[in-house]
Amino acid sequence: MPVRYAPRPMRIVHWNIQHGGGPRRTPEIALALLALRADVVVLTEFRRSTGGQIAGVLHDHGLPHQTHTDPPPAKNGVLLASRYPLQVPPTPDDPDIAQRRIDARLLGPDCWITGVHVPDAARSDAHATARKARHFRSLISLARARAADFHAIVGDLNTGRHHLDEPGAVSTCTPLLGQIATLGYRDAYRELHPAGTERSWISHAGRGFRLDHALVSAPLAPTIRALEYAHRERRRKLSDHAPLTLELDTSPDTRGAKTVRA
Repeated sequence: MPVRYAPRPMRIVHWNIQHGGGPRRTPEIALALLALRADVVVLTEFRRSTGGQIAGVLHDHGLPHQTHTDPPPAKNGVLLASRYPLQVPPTPDDPDIAQRRIDARLLGPDCWITGVHVPDAARSDAHATARKARHFRSLISLARARAADFHAIVGDLNTGRHHLDEPGAVSTCTPLLGQIATLGYRDAYRELHPAGTERSWISHAGRGFRLDHALVSAPLAPTIRALEYAHRERRRKLSDHAPLTLELDTSPDTRGAKTVRA
């Protein structure tokens, strides 16, 4: 039986909820996610100890299909909650990458989604920079394998384009982010705002960076309809990151008859 397409634009929300949310912020994070009316939610810095409440609320409000990574106690992972059934492939062999990346096929809109949290690294820390580069290279390999499919990568990549997504040239591994673009992936925000100066995270010093991204494969790019950062939640200190909302029109008329590979 063929999988049916979504009848309206699909709303994907990614949010880094900062150390799992914590007991005070968790109920408000759950309510904020409901207000964003997502069809698919990707949470980074998800923790099993506090995230169960959020996962339960999402389940009870129409996102029952869920998968998450398995981080150790008090460590960050990734949760994916969906209105559509999921097909989840095997996790990466590298345990560090497996803890910080979730991957699934959405059965309905029939596309792949990868939720990812690339670790941060300062230029002065060679070990952390090598770890970050390893995460990016693994993501590049996945993107190369999916470049001809309907595939969206969403998450906190902890990097951006120098002098455009940040005030200067601070981020590490920016050339590796660029390699994903060479595979045909489009930065959904840049597709809509080529010269925009949006910020998704503000440092304690008040400097803003666009660290949270949605990268869409070339076949899926024509379906991009909107991308917004919800700063109200960040200003309310529910997290130090703003939620990202991506809308894709996954109707057959928009993207043709092509289907993703199993």
